[in-house]
Amino acid sequence: MFKTKLHFKKIYNIALYLFAIVGVIFIGVYFAMKWGLLNVKGSASERNSYFFNSKKGFLSNRANATNDLTINCQVNVLGKYAPLTAINIYKSISNGTNKDVLVHMIKVASVRFKDDKNYMKEIDGCYTKTGEMIDLPMSAYHWADTDEWRLMREVFSRDQEIIKKAAEDAGIPPRIILGGVIGEQFRFFSNRRESFKGYFEPLKILASLSNTSFGIAGLKPKTVQTIENNLKDPNSPFYLGPDMEHVADYVGGVGTDEARLSRITDTKNPYYSYLYVGLFMRQVQEQWQKAGYHIGNRPDVLATLYNLGFYYSIPKDEPKSGGSTITINGVDYVFGDIAYEFYYSGELSDIFPIVVE
Repeated sequence: MFKTKLHFKKIYNIALYLFAIVGVIFIGVYFAMKWGLLNVKGSASERNSYFFNSKKGFLSNRANATNDLTINCQVNVLGKYAPLTAINIYKSISNGTNKDVLVHMIKVASVRFKDDKNYMKEIDGCYTKTGEMIDLPMSAYHWADTDEWRLMREVFSRDQEIIKKAAEDAGIPPRIILGGVIGEQFRFFSNRRESFKGYFEPLKILASLSNTSFGIAGLKPKTVQTIENNLKDPNSPFYLGPDMEHVADYVGGVGTDEARLSRITDTKNPYYSYLYVGLFMRQVQEQWQKAGYHIGNRPDVLATLYNLGFYYSIPKDEPKSGGSTITINGVDYVFGDIAYEFYYSGELSDIFPIVVE
């Protein structure tokens, strides 16, 4: 009996000591946490506090700066340090991601470089001394920085299947066709800024020209008729061969001026506008090919001739870009140069690839 009591007393003492030790540990942890002795360098909370609570760096005093050019400048800086991440953010910009989300994407990506003085200096260089953003271009091309181009890009993306079908039927790359259409749209919008802002941009539609040239591609009915005649005439230098003779046939017989006008002014289905631009350029290309000159890799020359007309298509050595002068974003372009820059700009290349012949 005496031994049993001693045994229980021993167990009791051990338990008491254990509880005492655990209590001391908990008290020690409590004070260690309170005094920050257990903080881990670079923890998630510390990283987040840099962006949301820091008193230094661009992300504190620029927190509300969400201007397009500011964001673009920041992504340009990030691209020097983390190019793959910058590409992903650029894709998000192209997809219309909310500006606040873009700002956070840049903030999160920048955490790795928060202690890099050069990085922070360049980021801060996106602003003036007064805290305003620096007016930096978003593109290497003046026309690509315009609202007009953003509208065209949206419409071309929306109508990509129609454009691709017209290009396939004409036997010419879609990007070549777009070079001609873009020039006509810029020529129209550059002289009608108020109409663009008040009508075309809100409705997300291209301009349909009228008067002497018609539709989104500025085609003349006489030019359309010439294109159709060239398809049928084996003796024409623009003849594309028997396989192409019926590509623009009319249901029920020969086309009339009224039918041609209806085709190229149809705003609901612009297929024929794109088709006739493609056929014109393909026929001109064929004419030059027969004369011993290859201009299939010259989008500037093809667009220039499209702007000027069949009469000016005279095969020769070293053809040059030209055509009507169009002022875009304060810069003068000739028609062919717009097509050339677009072709090699990379704009919409995921939809309409660059084809090298």
